Amino acid sequence: MIEVTLTYPTPEGSQEIKIESDKTTFGRGDVDYRFDDQGLSRLNSVIYRDGDRVWIVDENSTNGTFVNGTPAAGAGTPLKSGDVVKIGNGTRLTVRLAQPAAARPAQPVARPASAVSTPAGASPATATSILPIALISVAIVIISLSGLFIGFAVFGVGKTDVVQIPNQDPDQDTDAPAKNARLSPTPAISNTSETPMPADSGNDSNIGIVTTSTPTVSIPTGKKYTEMSDAEKRQYLEAKAMRVAQLIGNNSTDPIPANALDKIKGFTDGYASRLKSPQPTGCKMSGSLQTTYERATKNAPFIVRAFNEKGVDPRIGLYLAMIESEHCVCLQSGTGPLGMFQFTYATAKLHFEPSDGVVKGASPTSPDVRCKPEPASHAAASYMKALTLRFGTGALSVPLAIGSYNSGEGGLNSNLQKALESNTGQSRDFWSLIANSEKLSKQFQMENFKYVTKFFAAAISGENPQDFGLTLQPLSSYTK
Repeated sequence: MIEVTLTYPTPEGSQEIKIESDKTTFGRGDVDYRFDDQGLSRLNSVIYRDGDRVWIVDENSTNGTFVNGTPAAGAGTPLKSGDVVKIGNGTRLTVRLAQPAAARPAQPVARPASAVSTPAGASPATATSILPIALISVAIVIISLSGLFIGFAVFGVGKTDVVQIPNQDPDQDTDAPAKNARLSPTPAISNTSETPMPADSGNDSNIGIVTTSTPTVSIPTGKKYTEMSDAEKRQYLEAKAMRVAQLIGNNSTDPIPANALDKIKGFTDGYASRLKSPQPTGCKMSGSLQTTYERATKNAPFIVRAFNEKGVDPRIGLYLAMIESEHCVCLQSGTGPLGMFQFTYATAKLHFEPSDGVVKGASPTSPDVRCKPEPASHAAASYMKALTLRFGTGALSVPLAIGSYNSGEGGLNSNLQKALESNTGQSRDFWSLIANSEKLSKQFQMENFKYVTKFFAAAISGENPQDFGLTLQPLSSYTK
């Protein structure tokens, strides 16, 4: 893996920062690296890396983040060797990317036989004559190492205190991954299983990964969703929505707010009503629910593999594709995003690897790599890994990452800040946004609130297909 180093000038000379973790934060608050620059925001910028890919994101800072004089893109700007990043009033970081020393090709020096000769009259060196010199050399090395060891132990030689990293901010996001900690893979669905996962029967044994207590909600048994009363449907959806939050966040969760449950029910009722709908011509976001999920089973193996590789729960990818395109692999929206995961050109260039196959102006009649299920799945997994690193991997935070997939990280972060400022008692989670939705932008109320609750409705129906009269196994069980 490449070495990533940032250098910046100080009165004492040039200083270096090694970027080794998946997420490294910069600013003047509770961040990984602080600088004495009053133009910086508390959390100003974040550098992400995924293998040899490195990019920087601005966190709605007051003075912005610039790469070679250009503002960082909303989804992030890739960094390459020689780039200059400016943050705050005058903090400049020069990027250097290099292969690790062990991976660099050796540079042998040719030593012709004639290049080393024995002076006239001198006797060739023998083992006996070399031995005293070797013993003296070994003694010098031992003395030198002893001195260095004493220096380290007594005087702290070799310690650097270039950047202060305090950890005293009471507003610290405890749900986000710790500094230098790699994203822990969730107990994701195995991509080698030969046996489909059984339909969720409502027993906790089907969860497997949940180890903390969660409010218990009883659900009706022995009935299809369409046969339940309105009250029974709400009980069912509350229990299943909490389970979805547990699974994708690998943690316990609080009860789903009533207004969110209302939205989930509306979308779930809509899916249930499509059981016998006719199938339209072509691949569109409508028609028979059975046919739609049958189409999804063809894409599921690519998604499960790609998300497992990134350590992100595959169900996130399966149901993002459901609400973005209903698994139509080359669908295009009126505003330009293309493919199963509806990538814009800019975001696709950042997360498809290699990015050469992403073509500006591509369309269903002239498609690019966004219309191919396998590379699109890998790109979506890469993007969601970055979003979960940004917002957190807990049950309360993963819905934030899902919401930001729709709104863009910057827009969601801005709305989240407004929600938290409006009520200091609120926790940092998507349900806080819903509780304060009347104080947020109309776009958030119209789009993001609906987007996340629709994701939950899709996951409930797709992971419990037989409860909805579908002749399928849970979508996440289609791994081959």
